[in-house]
Amino acid sequence: MNIRIQVRHDATEERIQSYITSEFEHIATKFQVISAEFVVDQEGSNGHLKTFEGIIHVAGETITVKEHAQEANKAVDAAMKVIEKLLKRHKETYAKPGSLIRHKANNGREAEREAEQPVSLTEE
Repeated sequence: MNIRIQVRHDATEERIQSYITSEFEHIATKFQVISAEFVVDQEGSNGHLKTFEGIIHVAGETITVKEHAQEANKAVDAAMKVIEKLLKRHKETYAKPGSLIRHKANNGREAEREAEQPVSLTEE
């Protein structure tokens, strides 16, 4: 798994990079992540608003998240919660092929139940 972190316009670059790496590695152990790119930037006239953007590549999908907060750590925390939620959704949808088959199996069972009901052969 490749992790690329880019911090723009911030003096505490190393501290933020280590925080992002530790938070994401904790999440990535549960999922099959191919690569991740993170960008931390400042917005506003005096840089009061911190922006955190994450682009996560997983099999068959690219997940993007963008969060804003007054502090970089808060933006990272909010984005990591969203990333974990989206990765869980991706895993439930794509990583477990049986989950898609279950819906078809339920429809097949309903058809079997209808076929098992007695049919009257007498005409009215």
